[in-house]
Amino acid sequence: MSPTTDADFKYALPVENENRRLAGQHHGFKIAMGNRLVIAPIDKTQKGLKIIDGGTSDGYWLNDLRNELTDPDSCELIGTDVTGERFPEVPPHGVQLHAYSSLGPFPDSWYQSFDLVHQRLTLAGLGNKSKDCVDELMRLVKPGGYIQLVELDYNWIEPNPPAVKKLGALVARLAEGMGSDMAYRNGGMEKWIREGKFIRVGSMTAPVCIGASCPEPRWRAQTSSAFTFTAEQLVTACKAFPGGLKVMADEEAEGLGAKLEEELRVHGGYFPCRIVWGMRPLE
Repeated sequence: MSPTTDADFKYALPVENENRRLAGQHHGFKIAMGNRLVIAPIDKTQKGLKIIDGGTSDGYWLNDLRNELTDPDSCELIGTDVTGERFPEVPPHGVQLHAYSSLGPFPDSWYQSFDLVHQRLTLAGLGNKSKDCVDELMRLVKPGGYIQLVELDYNWIEPNPPAVKKLGALVARLAEGMGSDMAYRNGGMEKWIREGKFIRVGSMTAPVCIGASCPEPRWRAQTSSAFTFTAEQLVTACKAFPGGLKVMADEEAEGLGAKLEEELRVHGGYFPCRIVWGMRPLE
């Protein structure tokens, strides 16, 4: 079976500098989750684990996960992305990268074969196909294995500086433009996993603290630059939607990056992410 990709697919954000941005973003989320990448209760001391990361970009998440595994060289770590344009020429050690959309289909041998199926920050870009994506990913989980999904949650009420609030508004506009529901008004990920007959379903909200708010000083500068770059590219992406930006005037958007970078350096910022997991029952 040949890889399934979308030849017409174009990332909303440009590839240039994207992997560095994603690395800063990665550590913001990891710190929020208690310096863990996996909340689902899998046994990471087990030999021969088979783990897949959907929307993997350059495989950074899988490469970092190796550090949490007791015997990583015995494990099979697979990353997929809708195109291979972000794949490095030499993949991270012990990581396989394949060009497959998270909407599938995947190779027949992959179905019900993975101990952990993970995906982060992908559903917002899939719009009304989000549930189809989750359904397809659940098909990859073997009996006794887990799925874990990590996405932004737009239900936050804590105060943020003005430019950070505008970043949040841009994220919401991106989701709206794509047809996604980041407020999970209809139950969203947790409901979909339960509807898939998975058990031991759990969820949590974690605080992603960036810039001066980041509890680990060594990541303050990189999380600031990562989310500043995100804001600048979101402006470009959202302008392309019918109706344009909507959440701010074009004049406001022009200087947003510099204002956001300064606010994050001095005050920091916060937004929540939602982590949901569930287990395929043993048969």
